[in-house]
Amino acid sequence: MLWWVRMATKLPYVMVATSLLLILSLDAPQDCVAQVAPKASETTASQSASRKEQAPFDKLELFAFLAAAPPDPYARQVIQERGANFAPDAAFIASFPFPGFQEILRNVRPRGASATFPDRDAAYELLRRAWGANRNRQFVSASENYEQALQVAPKSATLHLAYATNLMFAKNYRAAEVQARESLKLWPENADAHAALALALTAQRQFPQGELESREALRIFPENHSAMFALAKSLTCERKYTEAIPVAQNLIAAIPTMPETRKFLGISLFETGKIEEGINQLSLYVKNAPKDSEGYYYLGVALRSKGRSEEARAQFAEALRLQPSNPVYEAAAHPDATVSATDAVTGPRAEEGSISENVYTNKFFGFTYEFPKGWVSESEAAARAVMNNGAALILKGDPTEVDIKKAAGSKSHPLLYVVERGTRNQTIPLKSVMVIAVDIGQVPEVTGESFLKSIVQRYKQIGLPMESSETPQETTIAGRNFWKGTLAIQTAMGSHYASQFVTADKGYLLVFVVGGPDPTSLQEIEKSLGSIHFADKSK
Repeated sequence: MLWWVRMATKLPYVMVATSLLLILSLDAPQDCVAQVAPKASETTASQSASRKEQAPFDKLELFAFLAAAPPDPYARQVIQERGANFAPDAAFIASFPFPGFQEILRNVRPRGASATFPDRDAAYELLRRAWGANRNRQFVSASENYEQALQVAPKSATLHLAYATNLMFAKNYRAAEVQARESLKLWPENADAHAALALALTAQRQFPQGELESREALRIFPENHSAMFALAKSLTCERKYTEAIPVAQNLIAAIPTMPETRKFLGISLFETGKIEEGINQLSLYVKNAPKDSEGYYYLGVALRSKGRSEEARAQFAEALRLQPSNPVYEAAAHPDATVSATDAVTGPRAEEGSISENVYTNKFFGFTYEFPKGWVSESEAAARAVMNNGAALILKGDPTEVDIKKAAGSKSHPLLYVVERGTRNQTIPLKSVMVIAVDIGQVPEVTGESFLKSIVQRYKQIGLPMESSETPQETTIAGRNFWKGTLAIQTAMGSHYASQFVTADKGYLLVFVVGGPDPTSLQEIEKSLGSIHFADKSK
C-alpha cells in the first residue's frame, strides 16, 4: 500500500497547537501525571473473538487482494498459505503488470475444485472495471463499480479492502476507514487491512488509533512498510519521539527513497536533543521534498535552537514563500514584526459586542446570549491572559512555542469573558463562560469535532491529570449545530470541569467555554446557553 503513503504525510502540528492555544479558558494545573493510554479500536479489540481459517482464494477474492496492492512478500506468503481454487489465466495475470505479482500468480497451483457462483462472477467483472478505472485515476468511476460489486458480493473481505484503497486515492479517508473496518470483520488477520486502516486513521489525524492499527499490522507481518510508515507518523504526531526514532530508521533502511520518513526522523531526533542529527535528516528531507513548507519550518526551528539565526531565517522565509498565508511561518520569518493597524481591525473584535445588564450582543456573528444574572464581565486583556496562561503550560518546552503564541494572537478573538461575582480575582474562577472566535479561514477542513479531539489529544500528550468525554457529541443550540466536548482537570487547588460548544460561522469556529467546580454546577451554567439567539438561523 506504499503507493498511497506519499499522499498522507503532512503533520498537523501547527494547526493542532494553534487550536489549543485558542480555547484554554482554564488556568493551567502545575503538576502532571503520565498520559492516559488510548483504548484499542473496536476492530483490534475484537480480533481474538473472530479468528478463523480463510478458505482458498477464488478469482474474485484473489483479484481484489492484489488490487489492494499488498507488499510482494506479504502477497506471496498469504497466497502460499491460503492457496487458490483456480489457476490464474493469462488475462488475469496481465491485469497486474508488476513483475512481483506476475511471478506469484504464475506459481499458483489450484487447491480443490473451482465452483461457479453467478453473483461472484458478476462482482468479479465489476471489480475488473473498477481496477481499470483506478489505474487510469478515474476514482469516481472506480468507486461506482466497487459499490455495485459489493452489492452482489458484500461478504468479500478483499473487495472491501480494494475499495478502501481506491477511496484513499480519492482522499475520502473517512469512507476508506469504513471499508477497511468492514474488510477486517471478514478477515481479521489481514495485515494489509490493518495497515490500510492505520493510514486512513492517520490521514484523519486519529493518531492514537492509527498507532494501534499499525502495531497490529506489524504483529501479523513485521515487514509491512505501510504500517511502519503509519506508525512512524503516528508516534511523531503523538510526540512519542523516542519510540518514533527506531521505526523511522528501520523504514529508511528498507526504503531509502521515501523522503517523508526523514521528516519524521528529523523532528524526533531534534525533539529528543539530538539536534545536529535532526538538522542533517531535515536537510536531506527538504532537498528531496522542496515543496513541503513544514519541512523548511522545522529545519529552521532546529537551526534556531543552535543559534544559527541567519540559516534559520532563510528556512523560515522559504516556508513562508511556499505557504504565504500561514501565520506561524509569518511569525517565524518576521520575529520582530508587530501587528499592523490593518491586521488589528481584521475579524471579529471584543468591541463589536455590547452588554446591557446581563445580555451580550455580538454584531459580527449576529447573536445574543443571556449570561447568569449577577455575573461580571472581564476585559479582553483578562481573557487573553487566561488563554496565555494555558498556552504557557501546554507548549512548555515546545521549540515552536514562540512562533505559535505570536501567530495565535492574531487568530484568536476573545469576544466575551464573564465570571461569577466574587470570584474574579481567583486564579481559577469557580464559574465562568468565555466566548472565543477562532480564525480557520486558511484551514477550512478543521471542524468543531476535529478541533475538540485535538484538544483532548494534546492534554493527554503532555500528561495532564484529566478525564474527558470519549468523543465530541453533536447538539443543537438556537437552531444551530454545535459539537460538545467535556473535560475534568485536576489542579493543585482541586478539580475543575469545563464544557466546550463549537460551531462554524463566517470562516471562524465560534467557541463557548463553560467552567465550573463540579458536574452539577457545570450543568446549571450550560443551561444559560439555551438563551442564545441567532438572527440568522439558516446555518
